[in-house]
Amino acid sequence: MLRRPLTYLLGAALALTVTVPASASPEADSGYGRDKLAALPYMGWSSWSMQSSKYPGLNPKGDYSWLSEANVIKQTDAVASKLKRYGYEYINMDAGWWADWAWNFGYDEYGRPTPNKERFPRGMKWMADYIHEKGLKAGIYIPVGLAKGVVDNGDFPVKDAPGCSTHDLVYPDKRTTNGWDSSYKIDFSNPCSQKYIDSIATMFADWGYDFLKIDGVGPGSWKSGPQYDNRDEIAAYRKAFDKTGRKVHIEISWSIDINYIEDWKSSSNGWRIDTDVECYCSTLVTWESSVNDRWKDLPPWIQHSGPGGWHDLDTLNVGNGEMDGLTVDERYSYMTFWAITASPLYVGDDVTKLDDLGVKLLTNREVLALNQQGRPAKPVDPNTDQPVWWARNKDGSYTVALFNLGSEAKTVRANWQDFGFDGRKHVRDVWADKYLGKHRDGFEATIPPHGTKLLKVW
Repeated sequence: MLRRPLTYLLGAALALTVTVPASASPEADSGYGRDKLAALPYMGWSSWSMQSSKYPGLNPKGDYSWLSEANVIKQTDAVASKLKRYGYEYINMDAGWWADWAWNFGYDEYGRPTPNKERFPRGMKWMADYIHEKGLKAGIYIPVGLAKGVVDNGDFPVKDAPGCSTHDLVYPDKRTTNGWDSSYKIDFSNPCSQKYIDSIATMFADWGYDFLKIDGVGPGSWKSGPQYDNRDEIAAYRKAFDKTGRKVHIEISWSIDINYIEDWKSSSNGWRIDTDVECYCSTLVTWESSVNDRWKDLPPWIQHSGPGGWHDLDTLNVGNGEMDGLTVDERYSYMTFWAITASPLYVGDDVTKLDDLGVKLLTNREVLALNQQGRPAKPVDPNTDQPVWWARNKDGSYTVALFNLGSEAKTVRANWQDFGFDGRKHVRDVWADKYLGKHRDGFEATIPPHGTKLLKVW
């Protein structure tokens, strides 16, 4: 029988920390104020992957029709029973909770999004309460800007702001904003604009939401220029939630411009670095559209991730097999990369239908602990299709991952000198839970197309 080295046992102990709530972790008490919200990368589930897919049967009432109270209840129950014990805690409802099946949006008497009665017959507060009763946290979504319908279809008073109406909030030329130009840019030189944002934040806080995704944010979302600069609006949401006294995690999306990272860090807790990972096709994702883009797009962002705010690689879809649209090797690489780079881990799969590999990938405590230690791996050379990514772990060992992004099997080598040491080192295959012996100066393996080998080295 192989005797496990002491450092292996330390690694197993580290894996157990994944179940410790963020509020009880050392990072959460290190003086980050509201940034305790994101002391570590968040873990949970999101609705958008199934909403956006054309997989047979997912959206029977038309595009994006999957999102409903009934479906969210099923996923909440499944996350609570299958994934909660591993640290997954957020249930995030994405776009459309205020839209009918034909994607027509509804607004209340104050020009704020209001839940669609067919999708959510008992409303969004009831939904948040249900999620909380399962010991989970509730997330909601809004696009950036003032919806065109709120301006073009009338003039709504701003709640608790006498003398302010929605026509006061936009520029006279009605310049558009967000990644789809579906909203008018809000003019924050008018004090009424902050009051409008306050009214939305108060509504979400009163409903009991713990997380807000703000989408189509610029600079980013493939748009630039003054009308697409939404830094003032994100700051307004941060200010508004701080006033409510409720701790709300703000996540901004998509393809955020890194040149404004200090602004994003001051107002949000996470930022999407790329376009949607979903393929908008007959599966949830495909490797080429666009899971594989992340390996070369992430490196500039790594230095900015830490307690209070983390880069966001988008949804993790590795749990449903055929519905995912990936090979087995691709599923391993996807999970490995998201985990070792300290990206948030939020599942987009149907959690009620996880297959055996999906359960293995999503619940491996050692891999989750690598993510939750909050030490993003970095590449030796990002400009190759056979990259090696590595990180020094809290227990003094090293995480080393070999990847092959190419379409043919390749030998990939990790050199110890690239990590600052040499000589003979212990090597263990993390996914296989197999000790591979001592290796001098490095380790190499033949990696299948789009595959990986995840190692612990000490």
